[in-house]
Amino acid sequence: MPCPYGIDIPGIFAFYNRTVQDGSYITSPEQKGYARARRRYLLSYNKAVPTVRQADHCISCNKCMSLCPQHIRIPQELSRIDNYIEQLKTDSLG
Repeated sequence: MPCPYGIDIPGIFAFYNRTVQDGSYITSPEQKGYARARRRYLLSYNKAVPTVRQADHCISCNKCMSLCPQHIRIPQELSRIDNYIEQLKTDSLG
């Protein structure tokens, strides 16, 4: 991993992309089974990516940017994913 702080960039992206592809990505509180799906999503994220390696630990140092063969703006994407996770944690997805 290109992150000097140990953020699991590939793991975070893999988890996020998998949930979008398999339909377990939560889009709104009005979604059928929202409460259960929300809990399941957060538990799955914690299981897939160890807490100290999750997106919220990214400090946007940008050291990963030059190493990304796909030219993804990694810090911005991690921030976007972290914002989504935080909205789920605080039940403020809207």
